[in-house]
Amino acid sequence: MTRFEGKVAIVSGASSGIGRAVAERLGSEGASLVLVAAPSDESDLRGTVDELAKKGVPVEGLAADIAVPTTADEAVGRAIERFGSVNVLINNAGFSYYEEFIDSSVDHLDRTLAVNVRGTFLMTQAAVRVMEPKRSGAIVMTASTASYMGEEFNVTYNASKGAVAAMVRSLAVDLAPVGIRVNAVAPGWVATRATQPVRDDGAQWSKHRSRIPLDRAALPEEVAAVHAFLASDDASYVTGALVVCDGGLTAGYRFSNWAAVESADGLVIGRPDVSATLGRPVAL
Repeated sequence: MTRFEGKVAIVSGASSGIGRAVAERLGSEGASLVLVAAPSDESDLRGTVDELAKKGVPVEGLAADIAVPTTADEAVGRAIERFGSVNVLINNAGFSYYEEFIDSSVDHLDRTLAVNVRGTFLMTQAAVRVMEPKRSGAIVMTASTASYMGEEFNVTYNASKGAVAAMVRSLAVDLAPVGIRVNAVAPGWVATRATQPVRDDGAQWSKHRSRIPLDRAALPEEVAAVHAFLASDDASYVTGALVVCDGGLTAGYRFSNWAAVESADGLVIGRPDVSATLGRPVAL
């Protein structure tokens, strides 16, 4: 497909995981790219840029903190200087602290909101200034299932992703008159470096996995495909939407047939025997 032929996209949080997968997908469909990642991820960002360049994708990399106002201006400036425009913005950069609420400092709240909300706001504002005169553009945020429901040990992150969801709806209304669409993808568990420790821990992962009807984490490429759809003209009548990509996590839950984790004596823990109740009426 060449849905992004002749278009220029900025992708934040693009050094690994979902952001890298989005960059690869847009690049494979013809987009020219400016990729942004945190200074701490500069090495990974260089690797992503190099790999895409080898594939013939026109690409620029910028290692900078999106919570700093000058980062958004620099990213947009690089897109204009090298490629001449900005057509697509993917606000994917995200940050979280995994901790007990009672031990969470206000500094952690401030930093989480600075990256996930302030940074998203600044990147969007800078891109819109370029898109508005052309009366067209597509902006896609990475929200989360945490935009809809609480997740344990994640109060600051949950609050930030709730704000992203509200921002998407508000921006969709504000920017519709100038032809700019704003949507979001809300992933659940994704097989990234950040989730690897939990997925490698059988006791932890069995609990999370048992709540996912599709019984696995998403691949970053699967989430990126939804970003690409929302950013493309295929979604020309879609704005203000939060598209959940979570394997059914927020749809409901299953409790049967989970071969979750083995105990020391080899017995499976967490797999209920429901044979006695299946197909029988139950008085409540």
